[in-house]
Amino acid sequence: PLRESTLTAADHTWIRLQETASPMASVAVLFFARVLPIEELKALVEDRLMSYERFRQRILPSRLPRARPRWHEGDDFALDHHLFRSTLSPQGSATDLETLIRKLLSEPRSGDQPLWQLHLVEEVDGGSALVVKIHQSVVDGTSASRIILGLGSTKEGDDSGITSQGLEGRFRAEEVVEAASQSGATVRSLCRLIAQRSDTDSSLMGKPTNQRQVAWSQDFPLIRLRSFATRLETSETELLLAAVTACLRQELIRLDLLPEATILRAVVPCNLRGPEDDPLGSRFGLAVLPLPVGRTTVRSRIRKLRQDMDDLGSDPGSFAAFQDTGDPGFRMSHVEDQIARQIAKKTTLLLSLAPLPTEPLYFCGQKLEHWLYWPAQAGLQKLCLGISATSDQLRLGVIVDTGSAADPHRIAQAFDQALAELAAASGETT
Repeated sequence: PLRESTLTAADHTWIRLQETASPMASVAVLFFARVLPIEELKALVEDRLMSYERFRQRILPSRLPRARPRWHEGDDFALDHHLFRSTLSPQGSATDLETLIRKLLSEPRSGDQPLWQLHLVEEVDGGSALVVKIHQSVVDGTSASRIILGLGSTKEGDDSGITSQGLEGRFRAEEVVEAASQSGATVRSLCRLIAQRSDTDSSLMGKPTNQRQVAWSQDFPLIRLRSFATRLETSETELLLAAVTACLRQELIRLDLLPEATILRAVVPCNLRGPEDDPLGSRFGLAVLPLPVGRTTVRSRIRKLRQDMDDLGSDPGSFAAFQDTGDPGFRMSHVEDQIARQIAKKTTLLLSLAPLPTEPLYFCGQKLEHWLYWPAQAGLQKLCLGISATSDQLRLGVIVDTGSAADPHRIAQAFDQALAELAAASGETT
């Protein structure tokens, strides 16, 4: 039988916010040392993704005027419309893969199909890459990363534990949810954002052009990061944010935007779901975190970041919570549209710290070597940084709009250098 349901107001918000320059999709790139067998990959997707009804549904307009669209599952769904296979040339390089990723980042998904797709790319350094793209209305960016990692399993075939490396440890999700449910909370959030000072206007800000460049850093061992944290008496999250701050500082210096452009804020998505909550739809928060690009030392950056994160954690109302539970306090409306747009206008970049598996993950028998992840960009930022890790290695992925003067490859290289600075500050000896 054909099944239908009306989009929640939250889902509809992401459709309304979608623009040519912002396709509103989360994107992941998973790397493997060998080629994934296509038939096994199809079976894996059938088993792990098709169990979610939303991945079989497309969006149709409402039959009633001014009503929200509807999710529709027809009898014509075909996995071949969502799983594609391509091969880089034998002389292919990372640049060819970057070109493919840039194309996928810029292309809105056709509304006549469910809003997700997978691309298996062969001959990537002798192995393969799996590129995953999922629209924000299907699942928000904080949960999409967990669903993507959930396609894998341990070597024994079990599910791996997933742990957060973001801001979630600095606040209690239930307190943020409670604050957002209070009468007038959304209007207060909007007023607070309007009153905030914007980042210093620069070539890093402004409306995207829909042409993107991508790059990524070298792998970095998590065991070394953890040893830095122990020596510096800080957290891994604070170290990663300090490294991001340092690499952005170097890019601002290169563009001659310091010392004037000392106000640089990142919008950081935060998961608000509990372990038993539905992984689909919207249930996340956005935190605006200042990055102390004016600070010149590792320790001073860490101190400032710790203070600002503590301030965020002590004020649940400082998070913009996006979810739809049926409670009128959570219903997304044009006010929430404006909140998302104001956040984009007041900040310079989107910064994501994706969750990481606690054990090595295997997909179709092949070990996940490393991966990149960027959540959907809802707004005007020209810069998106995503930190993602396996159980033993981490990488920074960089997306830069061509309308920005920033260079993604230089930012990725500066991140590698910033991690070396952390090693020196921690007293690591080679």
